[in-house]
Amino acid sequence: MIFDNIEFSNVEEMEKTEFGYLPRRIRKEWRDKISPGVQSNKFGTGIELRFKMPEGACDVILYSEKMAEASVACIYFGDFQGGWEYSTKVIYDRSTRIHIEYPTGMERLKQISKAEEHGFSPEVVRIVLPYTNCYYLGVEGKVVPPTESDKPAKTYLAYGSSITHGSLGLLQPYSYPFRIAQKLKTDYINLGFAGCALMEENMAKYIVSRKDWDFASVEMGINAIGDKHGMSDEEFEKRIDVFTSILAKDERPVFATSIFQFNGEKQEKGDLYREIVKKYAQERLLFIDGLQLLHESSYISADLTHPSLEGIERIADRWSRFMKERLV
Repeated sequence: MIFDNIEFSNVEEMEKTEFGYLPRRIRKEWRDKISPGVQSNKFGTGIELRFKMPEGACDVILYSEKMAEASVACIYFGDFQGGWEYSTKVIYDRSTRIHIEYPTGMERLKQISKAEEHGFSPEVVRIVLPYTNCYYLGVEGKVVPPTESDKPAKTYLAYGSSITHGSLGLLQPYSYPFRIAQKLKTDYINLGFAGCALMEENMAKYIVSRKDWDFASVEMGINAIGDKHGMSDEEFEKRIDVFTSILAKDERPVFATSIFQFNGEKQEKGDLYREIVKKYAQERLLFIDGLQLLHESSYISADLTHPSLEGIERIADRWSRFMKERLV
């Protein structure tokens, strides 16, 4: 959506709060139909502020709620990571001014971008928000939103758990949806929901209702293993059946996977849920088993569940190759 002449990518609503404007990835009319976990989710997962600077510079003012991990925004100029002056910026739990200027080598970046057929024009500033709860306070300086020709022609949508969301990727550009989009030269929409990717019927209906994606992926199972949601094996199977059935009715390609390697307890349940996902997704969607994407125990972080940076890259590398072979 466009707000203040800035494109808020992966955002459907700007919710006014006491801290500033909170970007919401799913608009309220759909959030209220899905689940309490999705309704309360305020993370900035996959949200980018995109704009061009006619005068060469501007200041964006942001605020982040304080959380256990640092709130670090990453700055890109099109597909190019920013240089040291404008690469990463900490967003504090107070009004934080981020000053951005175009790099002096912009003409060279344009040449490289054209020669290598990049998806994004290097004139498009991309502030990639962290997955903390971030608020927009304003912009100073002239900005204009990017045009369609400034961005990739196709868009990839990813749905899943905190692993899709980017937990322990350390920075959002190291989530697997971001990396897959880079590898396939597409735009992306991240619908990762930490702790509450429960394959609700209305989530499937919401995904297919969106007309802004060309192909999608769904990561299913890990959030249903624990006791938090009290989901029985029978309920899990019913959800997978309904969820995949709805997605399969859409003509666009939908890639599906099951639970990746994890090192914690409930391994038998994990194996069972992988088989349930395979049972329905293999016949209806473009399926690859989670263990084919990541099966290395050493590539799981110390929390025993989330892939490390190496694990995320392994998923992105293997899944992007699988996708590329099947996309026309």
